[in-house]
Amino acid sequence: MNVFFQRIRFIYLKTFILRPKIISTIIFIPFLYFLGWILAIPLIFVGIEKENISLIGTIITFLIFVISLPKWFEVRWKLNNVWELVGIKKTNRNRKPNFYFLKGLLGAIFLLLAILFPIIIFKNDIWLGEVSIDILINSVLLIFGVGFAEELIFRGWLLEELKNQFGLKKGLIFQSLMFSIVHIGFNLPLWQMLSILTGLFLLGIFLAFVRLKNDDSLWVCIGLHGGLVGGWFLVNNGLFDISKDVPIWLVGPGNINTNPLGGFWGISLLFFLCLLYFFILKKNQKFN
Repeated sequence: MNVFFQRIRFIYLKTFILRPKIISTIIFIPFLYFLGWILAIPLIFVGIEKENISLIGTIITFLIFVISLPKWFEVRWKLNNVWELVGIKKTNRNRKPNFYFLKGLLGAIFLLLAILFPIIIFKNDIWLGEVSIDILINSVLLIFGVGFAEELIFRGWLLEELKNQFGLKKGLIFQSLMFSIVHIGFNLPLWQMLSILTGLFLLGIFLAFVRLKNDDSLWVCIGLHGGLVGGWFLVNNGLFDISKDVPIWLVGPGNINTNPLGGFWGISLLFFLCLLYFFILKKNQKFN
């Protein structure tokens, strides 16, 4: 058993230094997920139900990822200020992380209101306002859990990693492309998959722009991303009655929970925001 774990550790460290470097970038998260799965599987024998193993494995994977980040940037790029680099620790002294997080959360609320406005006009009396404590807890967990985990991975680690390899502009595009691809549901019709892919790609670009505009703080992205996911979960599960007769171009494609950012209206909003932030960043000389 000791030999087995030594070999796993050797392979784990080897993934940091594969050539070309993009190979390490691509396989890093899948390899960590494999490690998380290995560590989670034995829990079956202590009575943990199989349907919970996947979630536990994902949590273990993320913990390994967080622990791995300092070593990753040290080995690959000789960088030691990891948490400042990815935007977790480095903020303006007069503006603490909670300022940026709340700013992002407020931005998510305004974006959700902009999405909901034409839906409310199209269909009257859709307000329900019935939110159970379970739904509320799930929404809060989505805000903090999904927001923090996905932003640390995509706008934190991946953006910095790709920026070091290809430069800022290409890094922005590639991280957003990877972000959109891993979220695609392949059980949808092709045109719905493409519309969601487009919306998520624009969201990835927008979130990266938001980070650049806000002193490189990742916390504003965490609040914005988490607020969108948790807020729409609330909308779909008690706050509003968004029935099937609302056109898909407004509410977005999807089966149980729709994705409004994959609809024409959501894509249009994101496209406008990306253009707006691009010109603001260009004016502030954030792009070379």
